[in-house]
Amino acid sequence: MTVTLKNIKKSYGDRIIFDNFNREIVFDKPVVLMGESGVGKTTLARMIAGLEKSDFGEILGVPKAVSFMFQEDRLLPWFSAKENVEYVSDGKAADYYLERVLLCGEKDTLVSELSGGMKRRVALARALAYKSELVILDEPFKGLDIELKKKMIALILEEKRQFLIITHEAEDAVLLGANVINIQ
Repeated sequence: MTVTLKNIKKSYGDRIIFDNFNREIVFDKPVVLMGESGVGKTTLARMIAGLEKSDFGEILGVPKAVSFMFQEDRLLPWFSAKENVEYVSDGKAADYYLERVLLCGEKDTLVSELSGGMKRRVALARALAYKSELVILDEPFKGLDIELKKKMIALILEEKRQFLIITHEAEDAVLLGANVINIQ
């Protein structure tokens, strides 16, 4: 799969984020967006997902079904971990992915009672449980220790889908064996 960005322009008020940005993103393996804070990594991912519009230009080749894990967990705190995942899938998929993110013992726990790292894993399970060709993950490993991070990366690599991952950690890109796009 290839996503093509043509002449993308995006600004917020007087602040120009992208000006005539052109790029072909080939998804033959995971793709990692890297760059300093505030350079537009999340904005670019949101435009690819169709969650935000560019001011000018076009984005081609994006599949209809895109899953997005936000930088903030965006979980429903009054729902259990399983209910949060079921919000985008069925019970079978919820059980499967909660087990894969090592939270099957916490599936009936309210999200409001989970630690930050557990919430990140519920958010990852929910993103993976949604049937999509492209999965966009914004800082998916934030709050995870190195061993959990490696296990979540192994899970991602086992999935037969395309991944666009935003991270500040070069080590993440290496562990993912990813194509890296540096945004400046």
